[in-house]
Amino acid sequence: LAQARNYRQKLDAQLEKINRQDYVKVFPGLVTYVGRTYEEALAKKADLDKQMPITKALKQLSFFVQQDCSAWPLDEPVPALPSAHEFEGPIGRYETILAIIEEKQPTVRELLGYISAGGGHLTLIGTPEQIVDEMEHWFNDGVADGFNLMPPTLPGSLEDFVEYIVPELQKRNLYRHDYTTTTLRDHLSLY
Repeated sequence: LAQARNYRQKLDAQLEKINRQDYVKVFPGLVTYVGRTYEEALAKKADLDKQMPITKALKQLSFFVQQDCSAWPLDEPVPALPSAHEFEGPIGRYETILAIIEEKQPTVRELLGYISAGGGHLTLIGTPEQIVDEMEHWFNDGVADGFNLMPPTLPGSLEDFVEYIVPELQKRNLYRHDYTTTTLRDHLSLY
């Protein structure tokens, strides 16, 4: 959430700097692992992580952190990385990786799982109530105007989202029950 707040503040500052008064909507990527219990949702992520091609994932991580990660021990904590101020590569994804490391304190293997599932986008694991609580928090905090769904598996994760999360969103009046317009432009209030 802190990284999302920082992004929103930077975006608003850039708009102010160029004298743009209009509001830019932000739709962060959202990866969900949902289950009837937290343990069931966690098991879905663990099952997917077991299928992850480690060599490919390490190459991707190496690109993101601009160093060779191929010899990093998979089941140990992620080695110390330079601060964002010292980093000379693409900063956005790097800051995301640093935030994941700070918040989750993952092993290398766990970090690879977060990155491979959603590239470092917001990843929520839990019951429908837990996931919607966090989505609502992001929305109410002003850092998300909506979300770009990034299902880690298709069609399974998308079906889970529709079956479990959409009803919880509707119960809280955060998602429509019916469409009142006929075009995508109108559905998204793009006038």
